[in-house]
Amino acid sequence: MATPLAPIVCAIDDVYVEPLRTLMRSIAVAHGPDVDELRLVVLDQGLAPENTASILRDAESLGLLVEIRSIPDADPDLPIGAWYSRAIYARMTIPDVIEDEPRVLYMDVDTLVLGDLRPLLVRDLGGHPIGAARDPISPLIGHGPGMPGWKALGLPEGRAYFNSGVMLLDLARIRGSRLFERAREFLAEHPDKVHFYDQDALNYAADGDWHRIESRWNTFAMSPRGPEYVHPAEHVNPLAGLIEDEKSAAVIHFAGRKKPWQDNYPASELRDLYRHFQLSAWDAIRT
Repeated sequence: MATPLAPIVCAIDDVYVEPLRTLMRSIAVAHGPDVDELRLVVLDQGLAPENTASILRDAESLGLLVEIRSIPDADPDLPIGAWYSRAIYARMTIPDVIEDEPRVLYMDVDTLVLGDLRPLLVRDLGGHPIGAARDPISPLIGHGPGMPGWKALGLPEGRAYFNSGVMLLDLARIRGSRLFERAREFLAEHPDKVHFYDQDALNYAADGDWHRIESRWNTFAMSPRGPEYVHPAEHVNPLAGLIEDEKSAAVIHFAGRKKPWQDNYPASELRDLYRHFQLSAWDAIRT
């Protein structure tokens, strides 16, 4: 019997409706007539009715099965910073609100899908609770901005560190190990030891117990960062190699504070590609 495809899960509020719709369009283009094999679960952080309607209308036009589920508000004890809101903790609710699926593929909505996701959706995690790609900017603890309090926490320098923007989650193993609960507890106790909040907390709680997937499933958009960008992990992940990875990416991740739908995002091929999915690709599907 074939392994069933895990559903894709995204979590949004009203601010990220348009990025979600763009991601949906890229999924449809990447899978063509096979898009009806995929399922998308959208975790709703209080969407306005008109935004819910627009998502479902797009889903019907695309032939993509979409389900919207409401989720509880984030724990008020969890920290937030100048560049983040409590919306970042939506993915931490997945084991609690998705009880009817053995595994899911979580994706941030600042991503574009350029290749067939089905090989990843059936990926064997080898008994690990999480499958993720190594973070290109903080690939190792102590080498990059992730987990700045690693020394005080007694973590080993050089341990691999994953990016949480694309994660294949074995929900039974996560529940059994209390991994997400332990991540929340860590954040509440050590808000001064983190930089990327829930990502740092998940890496702490996983304690190295995660399955490494290839970077093509979570390729950062590095080329638009420009000549002034100083790559903090050059000695581990050379910037030239990360830019080369963009050519074979199945998922492009526009991580960082600037986003390709914003006016201040640098002019680049990847910005143009993103905006193509915002506009002309959608028009092409509809016609």
